[in-house]
Amino acid sequence: MTAGGTASPPAEAMRRGISRGVFLATVVIVAIIMLAAGLYVGKTIYSTSSSTPKPFVVGTNLPFPPFESFNTTTQKYYGFDINFSVLIAAALGRPLYIVNYNDFGALLTDTGAGVLDMAASAITESGFVGTQRNMTMSFSNSYYEANQALLVQSSSSLHCPGSGCTVHNMSSLKIGLQSATSSQDWANAYLAPNETAGGSITPYTTVDTEITALSSGALDAVMIDTGPAAAIAAGSSGALRVAGLIHTGELYGFAVAHGDPKGYIPVINQVLRTAIQDGTYAKMLHYWGLG
Repeated sequence: MTAGGTASPPAEAMRRGISRGVFLATVVIVAIIMLAAGLYVGKTIYSTSSSTPKPFVVGTNLPFPPFESFNTTTQKYYGFDINFSVLIAAALGRPLYIVNYNDFGALLTDTGAGVLDMAASAITESGFVGTQRNMTMSFSNSYYEANQALLVQSSSSLHCPGSGCTVHNMSSLKIGLQSATSSQDWANAYLAPNETAGGSITPYTTVDTEITALSSGALDAVMIDTGPAAAIAAGSSGALRVAGLIHTGELYGFAVAHGDPKGYIPVINQVLRTAIQDGTYAKMLHYWGLG
């Protein structure tokens, strides 16, 4: 059972500011559902009409492909979590308003306090090495199971065995990770007590800054979730690769204010169930390279 007392994720799937109140980019997305390339997506418009229903405000943290990204040319958010956010807003009959946070920790704090209606940002729920987020937020059914991975330069000699990367593989490395994430929780629990000569753990506020540090040679590796690791490597033109996995078995959920005072969880869970039953979920997994 997950944090909200709901069922485990489906077998085929078996997880970020700019200071608070300042947006890198905000877009009003009307939750009118249309079918495009086999996926449900949102049509982006800008509206200040007083007749428009109250927006459903969703916080996220960019970049974290393929779950959430932003196209600076089209000024649209896209990704697996964004697709689901559109479906959830549609089920509520409300326009979707997406807010990007540069600081993942601030996103989690604001979500738990009810500043946002929902957070959709590949968020690990609870029960994982110090990650007890169900104490401050409430979660939907789990919708994806993830592990961690080590992202390195393609020229790196590091290759973890098929069984996965271990503390032994990692303890002498200069590793970067995103602060306030489960990557940091794992590293603090297992790597920090076992660092050897030359090893270090450096937290970064955003994913793009840690990738820049890796690319420049300031880091030996970046610890990040498997989906983003694969997506970032694929988009690096051969400069980066995944050295191996760190098996953590994390469950992603959509987060709302602690105690779900606005009653969003039943609606979110119904959207997840419907998407699984009608095949939308499987299409989304395939489209975003997640299954």
